[in-house]
Amino acid sequence: MSYRESVVTFLDILGFRNVVTSRGFDDIENMLDAMGETAAAPVGEAGKKTAVLSFSDSVIRARPTSSKDVFADLLHEVADLAHAQWSLMEYGILVRGGLTIGKIAMEPGRAFGPAFVRAYDLESSLAGAPRIVLDPTVVQTIRSEVSRQKGTAAKRELIETLKHSVRLGEDGLWFVDYIGTAARTIGDATEVTAALGRFRSEIIARANAQKADSRELPKYLWLIRYHNRSVKRLFPTNKGLKIKSSDVPAADELLKPKRKSVALSGA
Repeated sequence: MSYRESVVTFLDILGFRNVVTSRGFDDIENMLDAMGETAAAPVGEAGKKTAVLSFSDSVIRARPTSSKDVFADLLHEVADLAHAQWSLMEYGILVRGGLTIGKIAMEPGRAFGPAFVRAYDLESSLAGAPRIVLDPTVVQTIRSEVSRQKGTAAKRELIETLKHSVRLGEDGLWFVDYIGTAARTIGDATEVTAALGRFRSEIIARANAQKADSRELPKYLWLIRYHNRSVKRLFPTNKGLKIKSSDVPAADELLKPKRKSVALSGA
């Protein structure tokens, strides 16, 4: 056993105590399986797969990588995470996580290393909302590599694909865009619309169940904003998918001043 450079993600199921007390064994096992799912076809060197270790409400994932494969492996992990989040939303389960690249040692029943610690810190200290954030140092590495490799079409294509799989948060942190990524993969607008309708109903019910001083409420308010921006981007004419302040009164932006349009006329 030794350290190996890997794409590492630490995931945490939010509200796991309630999940354990309210869901059956099979449901919980299926949720943990979804957090550990990987694509069938590995990217990069032959046979390279993501190692997954779950414990209680947490999952650590590590995909070995190398300098020549790092962008493809990063994209592979982001896609897997997006589909895991999408699947978990079908259960009404929110997850939070952090993704980084670095050294980790993993074997059955054991995982440790600098990248494990960094991924955990990202999840616990920076993610905040129910999202999986990318390490800012990883984003900077990507930027530097793009600048250095402008003439490499394959790498440019990978970067462009990655840009379509993540979103920039209001706090400057990039996070996995699970709605956009899964929607593109599914491809069937009817199926995607139906799923987003179910997500909408679940979010409304969960948000309205929170007390005004609940520590969980801000997570749902963030999720409402993300959901609304996603459906506006994917289905701009489908107003029925949007979560309105009348659906969740706590989401009403009471303190935000309304903008008035001002007509400018010439002299």
